[in-house]
Amino acid sequence: MALKQESKDKIKAFGFDVDKLIAAVTAADEVDYEVPEDVTVIKTADLVTRDANKVKEGEKAGETKGEAKGKELAAKAFRKKFNLDDNIGVDVDKVVEAVNAKLSQGDQGLKDQVSLLLKDKESLIKEKADYEKRAADAAWDVKLISHFPTDRSKDLTDSERLALVKMNFQFEQQDGKTVVKRNGEILRSKDSQSPIDPQQAIADFFTEKKWIGNTPPIPPHGGRGGGDNPPPPPTNGIKTASAFEAKWKAENPGKNLLGDEYLNALAKQSKEVQDFDMYS
Repeated sequence: MALKQESKDKIKAFGFDVDKLIAAVTAADEVDYEVPEDVTVIKTADLVTRDANKVKEGEKAGETKGEAKGKELAAKAFRKKFNLDDNIGVDVDKVVEAVNAKLSQGDQGLKDQVSLLLKDKESLIKEKADYEKRAADAAWDVKLISHFPTDRSKDLTDSERLALVKMNFQFEQQDGKTVVKRNGEILRSKDSQSPIDPQQAIADFFTEKKWIGNTPPIPPHGGRGGGDNPPPPPTNGIKTASAFEAKWKAENPGKNLLGDEYLNALAKQSKEVQDFDMYS
């Protein structure tokens, strides 16, 4: 009887040449048969067991990897929460050790934090005070320049004259008024012996230095018969130094607020505007 085709197909599925196998089995003498070496036959039960073991190994490896990732994320979270150095790494045990060390400082750690905050506050206060002093100094410089005579000579800039004025005079507050000192002595009127004001002291200094009379006087507003016409109104009627500065900066982008152009403009504004506040 011949072997069923269905059985032949199953044998072929394992890599055997069925016809050669049948011929070898039915041969009268012993013959060789080449058995495929790249075919492994495994029982279904053994295959199921093998696959189950592989799944368990995969799950175990996944748990290990997940645990490591979880520890890494936890370490980073703790590091950020307690403001720890990144150099500690992601070893959760080392991170926990660093956290415990920081917590063990107790009140001292809180005191250190408060000290840092106070230091920041002191820096901000000092920065604010420095800015206010610079602003006050700039406003005072403008005030002094506003006292310069209008017919002053052109041989020096106002900045150069201002430096010489401040080198020769000291300005101090006494009883709510500004007094002028030179060589440590208060300058006084020859007649009344009352302290002279900064404007008079500067006018006398310009005369002493012969900085007067080398330029033509400024003509009155209105041309011929100009006395009948009032001068043009000052810039928008601005009455504070801060408002004038903001407008001047907008109209003169990039220019120096300590230069002659701005100082002269501010001095002119302070003269032309009644009740102009140089310190607001």
